[in-house]
Amino acid sequence: MSPDTGMKPQPIALIVVFNGNGEILLLKRPDDVHCCGLWSFPGGKVEASETPLDAARRELLEETGLTGDNWHLQGEHRHTYPDRTLHFYLFGCDCRMPNVLNSMEAHAWVPADKLYEYPMPEANRTLLACMVHKLHDGPLHNT
Repeated sequence: MSPDTGMKPQPIALIVVFNGNGEILLLKRPDDVHCCGLWSFPGGKVEASETPLDAARRELLEETGLTGDNWHLQGEHRHTYPDRTLHFYLFGCDCRMPNVLNSMEAHAWVPADKLYEYPMPEANRTLLACMVHKLHDGPLHNT
């Protein structure tokens, strides 16, 4: 249980998807969800019957029609909003066929050094800092 909300943290799988040009996929959150109108990594809730990695693969396919290769857990982070606590699992993967992207939401392929220019949920900012740190320390993903 989270001491801040009294609720069990909701596990969330997020994916840093790299295309062949070193760009990262961002999706604009729909108007009817938490943190609407902001940019985020693809991903969503981990269902009770799946692992975080299974959820990441499912969410990427559902939200974008894409599949990934070279999946790696890049880090975890817990964030408390006033109404909920979320436990994020941040995965990285390579997308060999980004041209098949099929998303209902606005999307952008963004160079890593430009990600901070996109308004994101507060929790994603912390994850972004973790990802950038890993990029500076060495490869975030295998190619």
